[in-house]
Amino acid sequence: MQKQGSESLVQAKINGHFLYVRDIRKAMNMYSSLFGLSIKEENFLFGHLYFMDNGVILDSDEMEGRPIPDWLPVSLKLESMDIDKSKAYLEEHGFKISFGIDRGPNVSWLLFKDPDGNTLMMCQDHKTID
Repeated sequence: MQKQGSESLVQAKINGHFLYVRDIRKAMNMYSSLFGLSIKEENFLFGHLYFMDNGVILDSDEMEGRPIPDWLPVSLKLESMDIDKSKAYLEEHGFKISFGIDRGPNVSWLLFKDPDGNTLMMCQDHKTID
């Protein structure tokens, strides 16, 4: 058992997040456009991996012919300053809204999917004034 305050050999920081895709080039374009990042060919390795500057790793290895599941859990939570504009932005970039905007007192959110069935969440936190 590890003592509280002692160091771990495992860092408490996520080093990357994999999204499995069928068409690596299409996904590279879609996600780079979504995040406003340029495509860097030097980050495309082994014909099936693309390492984005924000920690997202697209991987198409052995995905050809696999069925797209009807349901997958949320893979990433992304932040928005304007959920309504973000919804339109996502649709413009080829993502499908799978659960429309749910507005709560502290957060508004929606779920969207890429063509490979990966589910992502967009959230807008509402700042409260004390």
